[in-house]
Amino acid sequence: MKNSIQNHYQNLASQYDKFWGDSSQFINFLTQAIIENLQLKPTDILVDLGCGTGIYSKEIRAQINLKNKIICVDPSDKMLEKIPNNSYYQTVVKDAVEFANEPGNYDKILIKEMIHHIDNKEKLLKGLFYRLNKQGILLIILLPPTIEYPLFKQALSVYESVQPHYNDLVNLCENIGFKTKVNFIDYNVSISKEKYFNMVKNRYMSLLSRFNDEELEQGLIEMRENYTNVSNLEFCDRFVFLVAKK
Repeated sequence: MKNSIQNHYQNLASQYDKFWGDSSQFINFLTQAIIENLQLKPTDILVDLGCGTGIYSKEIRAQINLKNKIICVDPSDKMLEKIPNNSYYQTVVKDAVEFANEPGNYDKILIKEMIHHIDNKEKLLKGLFYRLNKQGILLIILLPPTIEYPLFKQALSVYESVQPHYNDLVNLCENIGFKTKVNFIDYNVSISKEKYFNMVKNRYMSLLSRFNDEELEQGLIEMRENYTNVSNLEFCDRFVFLVAKK
């Protein structure tokens, strides 16, 4: 499964930013919440672990003038190629668990919608605990156990079967030594049906890489039937912000 996820993101890299390109309001909103929950200060050394194309790193830089480079870590070199090659970012092509267990000290670490890809979560979180400076903060952002996305039934069912529960992560963090707090951030999405269906067709979520072309097409047919007379899709996108302090 790990290789298929890796391939999924390598293939998605060229169009990933295009999916979110006109969602600047959403990215701005979520980034404000990230900065607030990380208690980010200009002097902090920040790691964006599983950063993808650096959408949130770029927006963090736009909102706060960090004195240090943001360390952008991702196993997909094609994703990292989308991050500007300048003095604001340091890109690292590396698996998250491997990175967490190498030398380095950081003030803040962001993991956004990536934790579900990690098999050995304890090894990852333990490694990050020791990488964080005193009073350091790890922010894990993930989706809740159930979602309201306008997907086909089988996709929602598979999602619920594989999505880690945030309470399990809380227990894991606290056993390691973190002090935790959970916040829920809601964003009301309004997106054209055509655009969203195209995103699904292009497997914008890694969840959709679990379906072959035929299964995905069947899913899209089901979605078209469910939303026949709708031109705009509206739903609540809820995020779990797990704040883990050292």
